[in-house]
Amino acid sequence: MGVYITKRPIFSILLIASLFIFSACVSDNENQQQIQQTNTQTNTNQGNTIVIPEKVNVLKVEILHFHPKVQCYSCKTLGTYAEETVNTYYSKELNNGRVTFRHINYELPENEQLVLLYKPPGSALCIGVYDDQGHLYIEENIGVWYRIENKDNFTNYMKQLIDMRLNGDLTKI
Repeated sequence: MGVYITKRPIFSILLIASLFIFSACVSDNENQQQIQQTNTQTNTNQGNTIVIPEKVNVLKVEILHFHPKVQCYSCKTLGTYAEETVNTYYSKELNNGRVTFRHINYELPENEQLVLLYKPPGSALCIGVYDDQGHLYIEENIGVWYRIENKDNFTNYMKQLIDMRLNGDLTKI
């Protein structure tokens, strides 16, 4: 019975703490939705609503691995796998400039323009698709993070993604 009494206050504290955390997540999500709606309305009012088409005529696909100076294992693995995939399967496109790949240390001042353009949230794999109308379509791909545990899955996913972008398909996978 003494064990039960000591576990009960701990359980109560954990329950209360989790309720606070959950409510903070929900309210933050609501705030984010409100901000997104406001931004969309603002952009619409200014006539600057950005609509991403499903298909474009692609001139170039730019793949950027954004990372800090000191990288964790996952960040290093992401960059290594992405570079290996691009070098192995897209050497022709690399040579003719249709595909580019770079590692970008987002902490360095010389990379400030790319960081401002792509807006990575931290370590990220970003893909920029340049079309024949002069537009640049930027995406941060989070799907790669879920596949770094298995190199074959990562490589297959990256190949599918790059092939889609090279073919002008901007839909999510």
